[in-house]
Amino acid sequence: MSDILAQIPPVALPEVIPSNLPQQKFSLGEWVRWFQVPNADFGCIIGVIYTHQASCIATGLHYLVLLDEHSPSREICICDFAFEEDIEPLDQSSLEQLRGNYV
Repeated sequence: MSDILAQIPPVALPEVIPSNLPQQKFSLGEWVRWFQVPNADFGCIIGVIYTHQASCIATGLHYLVLLDEHSPSREICICDFAFEEDIEPLDQSSLEQLRGNYV
């Protein structure tokens, strides 16, 4: 577990947290993939936070995704944050297909 904690990307809390947070589209334990990039990463959602993402100045829900061992970026990072707009759910057959592509 300490390996995962050491690799969680940094976040910054927004100056003002709204009294009503947006409804989550994805659940903890759900498998997702980034769909807007070629050779996309995929993994399991292990956390969700409301934060300010400094690299692109976006405030909102961010999903912490534990990358699958067959995900393309897994060699350089164990987990990554995803914006809701950048990921989509994976069903079991799609997950197996993605895993098969990288074996």
